[in-house]
Amino acid sequence: MKLLCFLALLAATAFGNPIYTITSLGGLGGSTSPSTGYALNNSGTVAGWSQNSLGATQAFASSTAGLTGLSLGSGTQSYAYGINDAGTVVGNTYINGQSNATIWSGSGVTVLGANTYAMAINGAGEVAGASNGQAMVVVDGQVQTLATLAGMDWSSAYGINNAGEAVGDGELANGTFRGMIWNPDGSVELLGTLGGTSSDATGVNDSGEVVGFAGLADGYTDAFSMTDGTMTDLGTLGGSSYAYGVNDSGEIVGYSYLDDGAQNAFLYYDGSMLNLNSLLPANSGWVLEEAFAINDAGQITGMGLYDGQETAFLMTDPGEISAIPEPGVGLLMAAAMGLIALLRLRVK
Repeated sequence: MKLLCFLALLAATAFGNPIYTITSLGGLGGSTSPSTGYALNNSGTVAGWSQNSLGATQAFASSTAGLTGLSLGSGTQSYAYGINDAGTVVGNTYINGQSNATIWSGSGVTVLGANTYAMAINGAGEVAGASNGQAMVVVDGQVQTLATLAGMDWSSAYGINNAGEAVGDGELANGTFRGMIWNPDGSVELLGTLGGTSSDATGVNDSGEVVGFAGLADGYTDAFSMTDGTMTDLGTLGGSSYAYGVNDSGEIVGYSYLDDGAQNAFLYYDGSMLNLNSLLPANSGWVLEEAFAINDAGQITGMGLYDGQETAFLMTDPGEISAIPEPGVGLLMAAAMGLIALLRLRVK
């Protein structure tokens, strides 16, 4: 697969044609207002947050017409962290300085109350988050606190798949944090580390593959994926790395620090961590700093700098090349893109 990625990138470089196209989503307060894309459904709708025209941070959902600010109600700021294929968005609205888990749907807005957090939603509308310092799920409108382990004072869920498996972390008695899995049967699993003292689980796909980040023995942090109880270190682009999103093909996104301290978004694909910026044309004007979600079509959202301006983005794999390259380059590009398409079909 490393050869495949090399062929695709080589062809893209030779022809000057990027593998991915990218769109700036702009902001609620205009094209220069900061924004971050955090969640993404299979229709390509992005949810996140942006500075609005009043200078406040407000949750949004994207559409073909641009960004739509989600109702603040009596709140002063809000953030969206999850969206499902029905377009229901979840996140947090701050009212009188306290977080209130919020569900924005076609039927209206539901606010769950003070000291609650909503971080993810699955296809059945089940919401994962926290309530009063304890991990929770919301099922059929009812808040259900999730079990914790002995000596654990705090926990939160950050992801949930369509089977109802939730992932997150909890604080141990010694003050360190460890990733956790809450299974639909009520059992709880405590994740290990990569040689350090801490770990966090941030996402889970429908195959039960868990992603997140964990401490190393040297004090650094690396992104990981875990399948069938085996934790795999995803590596790094130079410094510490953090994984946040995984699709049902096992493609993972997040961000990593570089050797020089800069922060770049990554795509982990078939055993290789790729800097997302390498999948864009030279002199694109973009520096992609964080990637938080990837859908089953391979679209990616996060936050980057476009001509120095912080903005949410949506990356899309075009799947085909619009122009006709020179014969040698065309054969190379066709072979690479064909192999990518075949691999995606095989792993789905």
